[in-house]
Amino acid sequence: MLHQNADVESLFAAVARKDLQPMDPAVLWALMHHMDRLGRVRITTNALAELLGFSVSACSRSLTRLRRQALLAKVYNCKSGEVYYLVNPLVASVGGPQRRGHLWAQFKAALED
Repeated sequence: MLHQNADVESLFAAVARKDLQPMDPAVLWALMHHMDRLGRVRITTNALAELLGFSVSACSRSLTRLRRQALLAKVYNCKSGEVYYLVNPLVASVGGPQRRGHLWAQFKAALED
């Protein structure tokens, strides 16, 4: 579910301020497209770059910019060794309000790591 609120508006403001590049919303959209039913995004930078027709380095820089703007978090699960992304659940999420609350807790924890 795509949420229309101040967090989405901040994405547009970040593009206007040049904190984000015009390609960054396309990367974010592709990440949202790859969200699983738990809200996790498991896609490599190489696969993302190929999907969008961007260079891997450009895609990597875009991911970094999205993370700096708190639109994306990278999660490292120490127990399983799994790595995945979480899109800010105030921008886009899966499931109902309870799932969204759980995703928000995970997202905040990932930002603090």
